[in-house]
Amino acid sequence: MNEFLFGQQFINFIKSKIPGAREVSGGKEIVCRCRYCPDSRDPSHGHMYIKVPQQADDPVLFNCFKCHAAGALDSKTLLDWGMYDPTIAVNLDKINKEAAKVNKFVGYDKIWYSFNNVIYNEHLAKIKLDYINNRLGTNLTFADCIQDKIILNLGDCLGSMNLPLTRHPNIVSQLNDNFVGFLSLDNNFVNLRRICNEGIVYEGIDKRYINYNIHNKRDNTEKMYILHSTIDLTQPVRVSIHIAEGPFDILSIKHNLRTHEQKNSIFAAITGSGYKSLVMHLINTFKLFYFELHIYPDNDDAGSKYMIEDLVRSMSPYRAFIYEHRNIFPGEKDFGVPLNRINEKVITHRWLY
Repeated sequence: MNEFLFGQQFINFIKSKIPGAREVSGGKEIVCRCRYCPDSRDPSHGHMYIKVPQQADDPVLFNCFKCHAAGALDSKTLLDWGMYDPTIAVNLDKINKEAAKVNKFVGYDKIWYSFNNVIYNEHLAKIKLDYINNRLGTNLTFADCIQDKIILNLGDCLGSMNLPLTRHPNIVSQLNDNFVGFLSLDNNFVNLRRICNEGIVYEGIDKRYINYNIHNKRDNTEKMYILHSTIDLTQPVRVSIHIAEGPFDILSIKHNLRTHEQKNSIFAAITGSGYKSLVMHLINTFKLFYFELHIYPDNDDAGSKYMIEDLVRSMSPYRAFIYEHRNIFPGEKDFGVPLNRINEKVITHRWLY
């Protein structure tokens, strides 16, 4: 069935079965009284939101913002709610089954360009890996680096793919020797961080950070760095989005702070983009509906107060919980440090009605 036609049929079905149910967000959601808690005596003032499918791989989800009951709306849910309809049930199960197949893996599996993250010069790679582990107090391996899209030797990777270089070979050689890289969401940009100065002679790369455009792509909207993780949109738990300023920050957050909280989580660094643009890109790319947002701004970011206020306003339609994390350990300004140099302060921001 055409998704638009089913969406309309689904809306009409819910409205006919639940008194006071109404469309909101331009028909993308239905709000109604909760089927699990006495959220309101007024049928027209409910707290349960049901996501209306807009296309074939959109999961149909429900979420009560009072009792926090949530999950995929499927044939079993219709039975539980006492409103089973065979035609609606078959379509719901079909749509949720398709949704479970896509967007489950974040990292290499949702790609726009292929990329071989390989290591040939293990001696050079080990020097860079030791730098990362010493800086963050972690114990990452070569396998961890490949999984988390850390590019230890840029030259090894480019050579394995036989791609034409987009910078002069001498510059690529110095990037390979002196920088560690972090591969973008679309596998096109490598955000490189200088870790040593051996033989740097080109003024254009004599800086802390530099981007390498693998395919000479002009559109850089997906140059953000996102670590490998797994999400399942049909599970009745919020997807946790963790966003920090830079790659070292988010690596420390994943491997130091959130080692036991990685299921259904996304870890990302803005790497020069903005928090809001990255969040919206994740929402649209991975079709997120039921999520919470964790941001880890640097303490020396003068514009972070405005950024957070803007995020809270932007997230109001999604009713997402927003948590602001600060490292208040004396002398530190961010989370790109070992765990023993992190003193985490968390501030909760609620959406605006």
